[in-house]
Amino acid sequence: MLTTDAPTPTVFAPGVISSPEREYGITFSPDGREAFFTRRSRRGPARLMTTRWEEGAWSEPTLAPFAVERDEAPFMTSTGDTLFFSSRRPLVGSFDQSENIWFVERGPEGWSEPRPLAGTVNRPGDEIDDFTVGTELGPTVTPEGALLYWTRTSPDWGSDIYVAEPDENGAYTDPRPLRLNSPGEERNPAVSPDGEILVFQGYRGGGFGDDDLYVARRTDFGWSDPGLLPPPINSPDAEGNPAFSPDGRLFFFSSDRGGGYTDIYVVAVEALGGSTQ
Repeated sequence: MLTTDAPTPTVFAPGVISSPEREYGITFSPDGREAFFTRRSRRGPARLMTTRWEEGAWSEPTLAPFAVERDEAPFMTSTGDTLFFSSRRPLVGSFDQSENIWFVERGPEGWSEPRPLAGTVNRPGDEIDDFTVGTELGPTVTPEGALLYWTRTSPDWGSDIYVAEPDENGAYTDPRPLRLNSPGEERNPAVSPDGEILVFQGYRGGGFGDDDLYVARRTDFGWSDPGLLPPPINSPDAEGNPAFSPDGRLFFFSSDRGGGYTDIYVVAVEALGGSTQ
């Protein structure tokens, strides 16, 4: 189950979830007994995997029932009945195969067929110089229902985190960048279950090495200026894909510190420098 009091990061479910392949971007059902995560082989595409806590251990991961190749970055809502993810599957009536945000809903008979997010968040992909425009990745939903995600918007600004709220029909409209964005790179946001902490992956200069994890806290005026999470969460290697356990007690992230291939790590949330309770 989701229990640890480790003050320093440890590999999560070694040999089962964290394997010799690349794993990142994990999310859990509200009871913590079901997990979805991204696995990518050394030369293959990203895939969405799922596993359950059964008889005191995580089961052997299998491909999620709704998944196809090039699905990644899952996020399950706090109610457990909706799962968002990014995918390169083509949009209906379009030949566009850039990354867009999709979702599935769980009912009595299991998961629905995937549908693209309604509204104005998903945009057709295009290439400008060496930059991909119209790439929506890393979705997460805040406790109040706003969608956070990151997109590579332009050669001038790189990757930024955007926010969009649902309208009365559930469509996410009017996407706009967060004020904490910089001329560097911000992506893969995660919000604590109480909505007080935002952690994201960034490359902003002045960090510990490669990509690092940054934290911002909610204030009366929005999110605070972000700061680097301390070692040993950040390291000279690449850290990213933050996530919280459903109860807010554990913090998960990916890192390639173990020898070049990304694994999922877990640490008690107190290591972030503050409580999410």
